Amino acid sequence: SDASGLIGKSADVFIAETAEQVKNFVKEKDKIVARGGGTGLAGGAVPQKGDCVLDLSKLTKIENLDGERMTVEAEAGVILDDLQEFLEKNNFEFPVNPSSHSVCTVGGMTATDAVGSRAVKYGRMSNWIKWIEVADSDGNLNRKGMTELSDYSGMEGTTGIITKVCLKIIKKPERTATVVKAYSVGEIMEIVKNTKRDSAVSMVEFVDKIISKGIGLGEGYHLIIEYENGNGILKGEEYKKVLAMRDKIYPFAANLGFKRIEDPKIPLDKFDKFFPWLEEKNIPTFGHLSVGILHPCFNEKQEKYIPEMMEMAKHCGGKISGEHGIGILKKKFVDVNDRKIFENVKKRADPKNKFNDGKMI
Repeated sequence: SDASGLIGKSADVFIAETAEQVKNFVKEKDKIVARGGGTGLAGGAVPQKGDCVLDLSKLTKIENLDGERMTVEAEAGVILDDLQEFLEKNNFEFPVNPSSHSVCTVGGMTATDAVGSRAVKYGRMSNWIKWIEVADSDGNLNRKGMTELSDYSGMEGTTGIITKVCLKIIKKPERTATVVKAYSVGEIMEIVKNTKRDSAVSMVEFVDKIISKGIGLGEGYHLIIEYENGNGILKGEEYKKVLAMRDKIYPFAANLGFKRIEDPKIPLDKFDKFFPWLEEKNIPTFGHLSVGILHPCFNEKQEKYIPEMMEMAKHCGGKISGEHGIGILKKKFVDVNDRKIFENVKKRADPKNKFNDGKMI
């Protein structure tokens, strides 16, 4: 399984400890599903049809930190928090920051082209990759640069097995934050629009009324705004507390029974068309509103609304997935033109159809 809760059956499980072992396993097996931290929310690491699971969680080397070129190399199984701890000793940081940072892996983040809360300033995972090392369907290890990156980052393990990534890093900044209360959807949109113009802003997180009250922010809507300077009201321990509060949002929703979390991406100017529909149906929602990614959380009775929500996202000029990936859960909602693109990339990079069959397409 993975964090989606979907259950699969595997013909075999192998825990690789070296890239050489990955190569040999790929040569021996016909159907392979790569697995890292198991934090995926769309079933991307769940085996189907008797696939063999290749567990990469033991590939944990971090090496070749280069302070001049501002790069570091990390194997696929490196957990993001462990990478941050390593970098922090030298006053560096990797800026992409998913909520699952304590358990997600570099390989999984690369495969899904992870986004995270600081997307307004730093974008996605692929913006911060210099090269990746990938095992192809013949078991050969190849290094792929930025011009070939889109064949692997964002393709959810369907085109090859990522074993190592060379990441670009930044000097660790000092951060502060401000929590802003809002009283209407229009006010939220205006605040986000104005805040995005500030180059010091690295995070604008939206929290709806249900979640705001539940995690201790109080009544009303709230925006958590992070600055990479001293402009925020909350500093030091107060800043850390609000960041910890933000990380507790999904666990809070899941504990109330809202376990199915989605990630539609919509243009900011359509927020007033999209969000009221969720609110009307009492679907708790939070997300990276500065880049249009929302996280509605559904209970079992509300899951019947998901197809309608997906169609709404498309009609708003948005996407069905902003960061979690397509996997199994969302492949039936993929646009026909996007499906053709995925199919063409898959055929080119994995002609033997060896990797993660049945995902995305």
